[in-house]
Amino acid sequence: MNKTIIGIYGRASEGKSETIKAFCQELTTCYPNAIASTNPINYSQDILVTIQLGNVKIGIESQGDPNSRMINEDTIRRLADPVFDPILGGCDIIVCATRTEGMTTNKVDGIANIYGYHTLWISSFWSPTLDKRKLNRFAALNLVSVVKSLILGKL
Repeated sequence: MNKTIIGIYGRASEGKSETIKAFCQELTTCYPNAIASTNPINYSQDILVTIQLGNVKIGIESQGDPNSRMINEDTIRRLADPVFDPILGGCDIIVCATRTEGMTTNKVDGIANIYGYHTLWISSFWSPTLDKRKLNRFAALNLVSVVKSLILGKL
């Protein structure tokens, strides 16, 4: 399996965080034996959690704005580095929100280079007129398929 950071990118208020939270919900539904680092997961706010699926650890950070927790608390490094954060660290796959450029994408690229991750950039699904909740759910299901492909070594 290729260690990978998946950046869900987009402009402000385009559904990145909601897509990531929906992804986490779908993942734990698809894998009922999954073990979350936080239980229960509070989906009413941004989440920082790991999901253990057998021997695969998936890190999830839904806060990806400039000067957010991702930057100020170095959460992508926390998810990547088991020495820096023995509880959250050592993830095989990291899913996080980012903007389209700037400090959040630079953070992902930097952590990927330091810790030997591949990067995969996926935009959130966004429309000015279509149902945002449905779009976020479709994007989350798409993300679950990508993660399954990574786990199975198909990507």
